Amino acid sequence: MKFLDFTTLFDTEPASLAVLSTYQLDPDFFERRLLRCSTLVKARRIVVFMDAGQWLNLLNQDVPARFLNRRYLVVPIRPSKGVFHPKLNLLIREQGGQVQCGSNNLTRSGCSSNLELLNSFSFDLEGGDEEAIRIAQEAFTFFKYVCADAKEETGRIARQWFEELAGTVPWLTAPLPQSDNRNVRLLHTYGGSLWDRLETILNHSPPNKLLVISPFYDPDGEMVKRVYQRWPKCQIELVVQQRTTNLPVSPLKKLRKRVSLSELRNSSRRLHAKLVGWKSANGTGCLVGSANFTTAAYDARNVETCLLVSAAASFVESLFDKQLGTRSISFEDFEPGTESEPGTLEEESIDIRLTSALLTADGKLRLDYRHCLEPKPTSIRLALRTPGEQRPRSFVTVPNRQSGTATVTPPDTALLDAHGAIFASLVAEAENYRVESPPIWVIQEERLTYEPSGEGASSPKLRIEETGEGLTEFLEEIGKRDGAAAVIEYLRHLNIRFHDGGDRLLGKKRFRLRIRDPFHPDVAPEWLLDAKTETQNLEEAIYEFVDRHEKHRLRRHGKRGNVNGMENFLDIFTALIRLLYVYYSRGVVHRPMFIDRLCNYLKIATSGIDLDDDYTEGYLSTVYENLGGDTDYLQEVCNDLNLLGHLRTALLIVQKVRFVPGEQDKWGEGPKRPSECLSFIADKLKNVLKDLALNEPSKIEIMKAMDEYKMFSPSELAEFEKEINL
Repeated sequence: MKFLDFTTLFDTEPASLAVLSTYQLDPDFFERRLLRCSTLVKARRIVVFMDAGQWLNLLNQDVPARFLNRRYLVVPIRPSKGVFHPKLNLLIREQGGQVQCGSNNLTRSGCSSNLELLNSFSFDLEGGDEEAIRIAQEAFTFFKYVCADAKEETGRIARQWFEELAGTVPWLTAPLPQSDNRNVRLLHTYGGSLWDRLETILNHSPPNKLLVISPFYDPDGEMVKRVYQRWPKCQIELVVQQRTTNLPVSPLKKLRKRVSLSELRNSSRRLHAKLVGWKSANGTGCLVGSANFTTAAYDARNVETCLLVSAAASFVESLFDKQLGTRSISFEDFEPGTESEPGTLEEESIDIRLTSALLTADGKLRLDYRHCLEPKPTSIRLALRTPGEQRPRSFVTVPNRQSGTATVTPPDTALLDAHGAIFASLVAEAENYRVESPPIWVIQEERLTYEPSGEGASSPKLRIEETGEGLTEFLEEIGKRDGAAAVIEYLRHLNIRFHDGGDRLLGKKRFRLRIRDPFHPDVAPEWLLDAKTETQNLEEAIYEFVDRHEKHRLRRHGKRGNVNGMENFLDIFTALIRLLYVYYSRGVVHRPMFIDRLCNYLKIATSGIDLDDDYTEGYLSTVYENLGGDTDYLQEVCNDLNLLGHLRTALLIVQKVRFVPGEQDKWGEGPKRPSECLSFIADKLKNVLKDLALNEPSKIEIMKAMDEYKMFSPSELAEFEKEINL
């Protein structure tokens, strides 16, 4: 068994079109983990197909999503029966790509904590991997079927993207030589019943053993009964997990002569994998993917995708080893889970609904809506919000009709500062009522296509406003083009956004700077050398910028102590340090100012500042209190973001700046090396970690954080590493 970090599959070249499918979607996880990976961060287009019932659930929740329908398009799919349940991803480049087929939803648990099965195929046209190319073609065909089921504006856009892709990437639809010797094929329920195809395969060589891994079964165990009756010599082994697998014990006890249970051991992860494997006189095979061992999945009521793998003995046997074992148990010793198989959610009877809202290139909103309100409302208005806003920022009058489409024009200033997702809802009023529809995410079609030269959702300006990423490099571009005065003006007006994930604890996130090329802080550019008269003004602008963000961002995080804000805290923390260090190295920021500010940042990050004229809470300490002292959970989040490695890195940087070789202290001999400087700050950091029972970061974690700044030479990194003394 090979455990895999799912996000690493997205650390490849940017996709021309990234197509993902899921039953459930966690937008917060998707945006904070997957959307930041190299395959997606600069993907030209991204579309996510998901179940329409689960989409309605999202609309009824206060889900944090900053780029939904702005950087990536979400297309809800409602099959004629059953649910939309595939877990198939297709990442396409002009000369290659990747296909992923598995059991995991695009949620935090599905991609990080559940026990899932996933198969991935990467290919390059020059490599001649014909089988992987065939699977990609089959995936493309599947998604064309999905597009046919897509409705309204999202369906129109998705179909248009697929048509354009077929024209620009011709190998996706090019015929390949027919072959009956393929080891892997993609099956989906648009092509018919999985059971019919499984039966056809096994009838040629009846199985003598069948292995089933599935978290869900029919209440009467229908699929197990089918196998039992169809192949009377077949021994059936069901892999189960106590209090998770919803296997119906009573109906299957009668079949115990040929049906046995194997309990999953050595794993606290929730079993969510799906696999049917078999052995026969002619060989082995398996069906692995999204399909539970239920009639809804195998009789094509649901939309499912699976891989049919031949000669699969080694693949199936490798699933269970010392890391993940099984043992035989009796039916009496098994305690089934109570969760039900994913089923169709009936669409709620809602009196008024906004079906879609599209922001056009000229700033208008094209709406599709309906209502069944009685008596007829006297007015209907469109309400617009951005994430975190409790009250609408703008209202726009909508034609008072029972259903139809309309195009309305919001005020020029209504969306001027809307740099992320936009929510829209309808508000209907009459003399005796006021009703508001569930909100939906506005489709910002012009923003959905990323062009490297354009100002799309991944533009440098927007990334800086969201995370501070690339600030120093962007200042260089402004300086080269417009001089120091423009840099000063930009800094005075820039505010990196504050974000702490709302009021809920949504789990782990991952911090990673995305600067690719090393920066040289000690090399002053020509625009700075030529701006001697502006140097003081630039220095003041830098201090004003970092002090504003210390007060309104870092200290605010310290006061609120929301664990969901840790990524934003680190974004701003590192952006400020990087800016100060670069301009200290260039002689703009004075050494005492640098040292004083970095010491304050470390205090705010840990236990806070408690002086007569200055007080603020410490972020780590406040988070710890808000979590009720749950050190394990806090440690988990810190590890995921490498927060503690970043704090130690900041200490090393400020110690380096503070150290003066041969300096004499008025109380005696001065420090002999950088790590002996600022002992009161070092002790503060050490004591906070001890008080909160957090583990010290390893040298590897510290150097990883140091390397992510991309502004130190190999020799400087080596010198820093010598100073790590934990």
